[in-house]
Amino acid sequence: MKKLLVILMVLALLTGCNGGDKPTKEKVVTIQVPSDVISMDTQIATDGGSFSAQDMCMAGLMSLDENNLPVCDLAESYTVDETGTVYTFKIRENANWSNGTPITAYDFVYAWKRVVNPDFASEYNWFLETANIVGASCYDPDSGYTVDDLGIVALDAKTVQITLTKPSGFFLSMLAFPTLFPLNEEFVEAQGDQYALTVDNMIYSGPWVMSAWEANYSYEFTINDKYWDYANFKTDKTPDKIVFRVVNDTQTALLEYESGSLDTVNLSGEQVEANKDVDGFINRLSGYLFYLLININKTVGPTDMVNVNARKAMSYAIDREAIATVLNDGSVAAEGIIPFNLANNPETGVDFRVDNGPVVEYNEAKAKEYYDLAVAELGHDITINLIYSTDQGDPEIKAAEQIQYFLEKVGFTVVLNGKPKNTRLMMQRATLEGGKAEFDVSLTRWGPDYGDPQTYMDLFTSWQSTGGYNSTVYDDLVLHAEAATTDAITRWNDFLAAEKVLIVDDAAVVPVFQAGGAMLINPKIKGIRFHVAAVDSYRYIVFAD
Repeated sequence: MKKLLVILMVLALLTGCNGGDKPTKEKVVTIQVPSDVISMDTQIATDGGSFSAQDMCMAGLMSLDENNLPVCDLAESYTVDETGTVYTFKIRENANWSNGTPITAYDFVYAWKRVVNPDFASEYNWFLETANIVGASCYDPDSGYTVDDLGIVALDAKTVQITLTKPSGFFLSMLAFPTLFPLNEEFVEAQGDQYALTVDNMIYSGPWVMSAWEANYSYEFTINDKYWDYANFKTDKTPDKIVFRVVNDTQTALLEYESGSLDTVNLSGEQVEANKDVDGFINRLSGYLFYLLININKTVGPTDMVNVNARKAMSYAIDREAIATVLNDGSVAAEGIIPFNLANNPETGVDFRVDNGPVVEYNEAKAKEYYDLAVAELGHDITINLIYSTDQGDPEIKAAEQIQYFLEKVGFTVVLNGKPKNTRLMMQRATLEGGKAEFDVSLTRWGPDYGDPQTYMDLFTSWQSTGGYNSTVYDDLVLHAEAATTDAITRWNDFLAAEKVLIVDDAAVVPVFQAGGAMLINPKIKGIRFHVAAVDSYRYIVFAD
């Protein structure tokens, strides 16, 4: 009997081990990010982290392939008329929202009119004007346009037509940017001011759905079985879940990577040298250009930064190579406001940065000369309130400290004023909107939305400049460039000249460094797409062979 009982127990154990009731271990990939998502509303977000999160679970007419080229996503096909200004897109019949509702042309019309509606006041309303869409300047009450003039119409439920003011070589790439993704009007309006604040207040058009979001800790995505390409997207190598963990301390993050809790980690400082031979190490140059945004907005009360000699003193004072060395994360010294590897000369193929050469220079003696001139003109020494983000990890904190060191060497007094990124952005926004000037200089960054110099040049036009820069010479060069749609080399030369006016003549902003991307990526995963001229995409992550 005892032998029989033992045999039965063994059989029971074997049945349990091999039976169908055993839970399968979830396949999870965990990505380190330095800060939380600021907004999941595609028309409110302005930061790269939020855009990358939106790219996971939202989709547009087009997406970018691994070579940064636009390919059809929600659009099945498109045609362009002989003028190059009228695009007609057929939306896939099987394109559905995550709740099963069909994605229609009306969803694009609603979304695009929402972003330019002056009552909504999206900070990215200018994006449609940059895309050369007819009537896009309706967000400006002085434009003479209304939202109903916007050049987008639904010809039927699955056909959307878009009309441009002039041909654009980068229009299709812009359609892969979250600002131009569709929104379901019935759902969004039903959520009201709660839309996109939690995972329960969103529906999704992309390959993943946001399944959890714990503020300042993590946000998670699971596969979207309603995505039009689900059959090809979901394979045995696709993770069951992709988790983004907020870890802004690089040492903590590295320890978690080494313990297996993280599958990617951003490296800085000594970590780069210590891990450069580790399997999974990569060092890439991103498109993010860090610069000093100078508050010269006279409408909120003049600051010392209105003085051009003070600004030139700042530019000459900063040793950008030294800052890149201190960061030691693959970052390089900025040579202008346009980063390396963004765009090439249409005739020679030479990179813009190489074509225009360095338009900034480190020269301590010149910096002191300009500082003395500024002090003589202002009648007092200069104190700078420098704001910067404290929740983005080492690069911004270290860079701010280095900037303080170099500026104080030539006579400035620099007060470091670290703020959470969202607070810093709000302080800059208040100045743009004519509010109280709460800073003199901000260490900020811009990542290109598309691969063309215009994505940077537009930032500093008089009608958009957050710092209040206003130059007729600069504006005219940018406008002339943007009008030269059929003369690519004239357009290129205008942008070359505009950068020199902005940086050399006026020192309206001070480029500092182009961000690097030293990382460790678990060799067991692949598929992350790093785009210099767009947001990084994690939606294609799979397990390696």
